[in-house]
Amino acid sequence: MQLIVILLGTVSVLTFLSGLIVFLGAKKGSRAHSAWFFSAAIFATVWMISICLFLTAKPDRMAMIDWHVKWTFASAILLDASFLGYVAWKEKYGKILTSIFLVLGLLLVGTIFLKPELLYKEVILANTGNSVVMNISALYFAYIAFFGLIVPAIIIYLLKQFIKTRSDRTKGGDLVIMLSFGGSSTIVLIVNLIMPLFGNWSMIWLGPLALSATIIGFYYTILKYKSLNLASAWLKIFSYIVIFASLAIVYMIIFSLIFAALFRGSTPSIEVIILNFLMVIVFLVLMPAINRVMVDVHSQISGSKTKVSKGDNEHA
Repeated sequence: MQLIVILLGTVSVLTFLSGLIVFLGAKKGSRAHSAWFFSAAIFATVWMISICLFLTAKPDRMAMIDWHVKWTFASAILLDASFLGYVAWKEKYGKILTSIFLVLGLLLVGTIFLKPELLYKEVILANTGNSVVMNISALYFAYIAFFGLIVPAIIIYLLKQFIKTRSDRTKGGDLVIMLSFGGSSTIVLIVNLIMPLFGNWSMIWLGPLALSATIIGFYYTILKYKSLNLASAWLKIFSYIVIFASLAIVYMIIFSLIFAALFRGSTPSIEVIILNFLMVIVFLVLMPAINRVMVDVHSQISGSKTKVSKGDNEHA
């Protein structure tokens, strides 16, 4: 659980920073468009924090747990509505479709906060794992139907963008993002919608984590294909932070999997996790200097070989 909490906390910060950079660094003409991306990043962050607080809540937190559960459901709705706004706002019928889903999403969110008993019956906090007893009602089916409609709409607009793109290089990025969103949405369907019906809430953290990875991937493609104008130095610094920290997170996941395999499923202690994370950050910071030293060493070796070759030729 410690690893999950650290992972969710770190990725939530990266997701928020990605949205903030896109919003602040976008050109004036696309500021409104980038606001949808920032909104998606905000709700992805809220979703992860809510799940993190829910999974780690103790019985004495029962008074506050209801808010965490409500935001766990509400954030997912507002995240996808914002995502649709980002990919469809400038397209044909995009504004109308986004507005419709936004209104429907807000109606669902309002109902969840005013009448939560229509969606779930009870919140259980136990040492074996926290869970929520769902209420299979019209609200739950409306909740599922919302995602059943908005996810295909997002994928269709991503597909249209892929078809319209002429550059093969950009097409590759669009294809990765489309497949990534489709894959992460499938994960959400399984671990955040289907498994909770059977009382299994142990994997709900995986859904927002997967969608947040997609958002960070969106940010990377924006940066790579220069669709974002980073005019100031501090925005560029934040961009490097996001990229370096993303690499560190990938390393931590691989490290944890290897640790669990070697030590029969046990997880590394929080001290080991933090130490490894800091070591990765130090390595990434020093990497430019290491590369520079390697280049200098390579040039010196190449220079020595050239001198020896010339000496042999003159002797001959």
